[in-house]
Parts: sequence; C-alpha cells; structure tokens
Amino acid sequence: MNLRLKYILLFPFALLCLSSCKTGIGGSSMTGEPGELLVVINDEYKNSETGEQVCAVLNEEEIGLTQSESPFSVLLISRNNFSSTFRNYRNILFLDVNKKYTKPQIQYRKDLWTQHQAYVSIGAENAEQLKEVLSFKRNNIIEYFIQAEIDRYQQLYAQANDQIVEKSVKKQFGLNISVPVGYNINKTADDFMWISLESKVHSQGLIIYERPYTDTAQFNKTNLLNYRDSIVKVHIPGPTEGSYMTTEYILPIQHKVGKYVLDDYTVELRGKWRVENDFMAGPFTSYTFCNPGKNKLITIEGYVYYPNKEKRNFMRQLQAICRSVSFDKQVDKTAE
Repeated sequence: MNLRLKYILLFPFALLCLSSCKTGIGGSSMTGEPGELLVVINDEYKNSETGEQVCAVLNEEEIGLTQSESPFSVLLISRNNFSSTFRNYRNILFLDVNKKYTKPQIQYRKDLWTQHQAYVSIGAENAEQLKEVLSFKRNNIIEYFIQAEIDRYQQLYAQANDQIVEKSVKKQFGLNISVPVGYNINKTADDFMWISLESKVHSQGLIIYERPYTDTAQFNKTNLLNYRDSIVKVHIPGPTEGSYMTTEYILPIQHKVGKYVLDDYTVELRGKWRVENDFMAGPFTSYTFCNPGKNKLITIEGYVYYPNKEKRNFMRQLQAICRSVSFDKQVDKTAE
C-alpha cells in the first residue's frame, strides 16, 4: 500500500478522532458531535409546551438540502441537569426565564467553558417573551452556530491537508485553499478543475472555475446558474452515455450576498443538482467572488451524493473548504 493511499483510508478515522468528545481540536475538552446543539432551559419548561415550541423553532428545515433536515440535532435538557459534563458541549443555547429581565437580553460568546465552544444565552421575563425573542433572532443564532461548525472543520483541515491538491489549485488559479486528505483531482481544463472524495457509499465534490470579470451583472442569480450549467454539462459526466450534471430548477435555489470568502463580496447559491438522463441528484452550494489581481470571477462549488441519507454535515465540510480561500499578499514594488 503506498503512503498516499494509506492517508486516504485513514483520513475518516483521523477526522473522527480530531472532532470527537475525547480530545477536541488542539487538545481541548470539547464534547458533543458535529451538528449537535445543547439547549438548556428552566426546569419547569423542559417537559412543557414551551419546551416543545423551542424545539420546533430550532428544528425548522434547513434551506439548500434535498431532503428534510434540521440545522442541528437538538438535545433539550433542564437547568437541573446542566452539570459540569455538559458545560464543555461544542454548541450551547442557554435559555433563562426570570422576572429580573426588564427587557430581553441575548449574548453571543466563544470559548466560555472550553476551547472552540460556541455559546448563546437568551434572558426573558416570561415564556411568551422567550418564544418571541427566539423566533425573531432564530436565523442569527443558527448562523452563529453554523459558522462555529465551519470554523472547526477549517481548523481540522489545516491539520490534515493535501498539499498535492492544494499546490495544483494554486498553480492553476493562483489561490490558496485548504483541502483535506482524501480528495483527488478528477479533471483539469482551461479555467476549470474538478476534485472529489469518493467512498463506497457517498461522494463529495469540489468544482472550481473562473472567467474574465466584466461587470456586476455576472453576479445575477440567473447568469450564475446559466454559466454553471454550461460548465458542468461539458465537464461533469454522468454514469451513462449522454448523461451529465445540471441544475434542478423545480426546487427553489437560494441566492445570498455576504462576506463568505476573503471577508469580501461573495454570492452564495444553494440548491439541488441532478444528472440529465439519469437519476443521480443531491445538494450543492457555490461561492462566487472576484480575484482582483487577475480581474477574474471565480466560482468554487461543493456538492454531495449520498442517496437517502442525511447530508447536512457533509455539506458543512464542503462549505468549510470553499470558504477557506486566500490569496498571497501582493508586494507593492513602487514602495521599495
């Protein structure tokens, strides 16, 4: 067995060890599994309608997946059971109903009881106020915990990265990206690269492509999707003759603008891909941004194929890779 193959086979086990409840990232004592959220609530509300409503709000379906999945696997416990063991949980939402709160309070904190921990607390005067605040701030809270999960994956991948793939990406596109061991380059072409991790049961893929930047109209949702379809049709074949990847337009496709890559203007698309003339399908997410040094528009996309299984955590892993982009600092020779 060659060394690279050994790394590929060992990578899933190594990733599990790094993210497990025993040691955590960098030796921390963080507990819980990726995608889990511990919710702590007053004892009297744990087994009540209020507790059920809290879970219902948090378990609303996540956008961009091809089957019904909540953003997190929620574990609801009472304050009385919130022992020292639970204080090291990776994601904690602490709900406190108390008359002392003259107005609702919400607080976001990192590393409260252990390294790499994400913590949010909500204080409310009564149960009705708690539900109102949680419903109003729900998306912000979920995004906070999702970003914490992505940050943890990026920290893991920095410790178990594939330098061969990373150097190939940098040589072709001039960008740095953190790709974990196990991924292989399937195809390269002008302004295009297809990378994937294949197992017996699932596939995670990365697609990178660039084109000259002309104007802001290129960031339009329709233009991005049309260009995507033209690229994957040519470069991503399906399993049968005449089949190829494309976009599924029956389901809604989310288009968001944020600072996802390089802390700068980025368009995120989340939707479903499918294979024309075949039955393969799954979720994808893409990030499009500018490389000002080359005056190019770059798209990095992650997709998952895992039929009839939960894909949430696999997609977060790909988001972590896609968002890890950086460029080498340009030296200003005029200042020398």
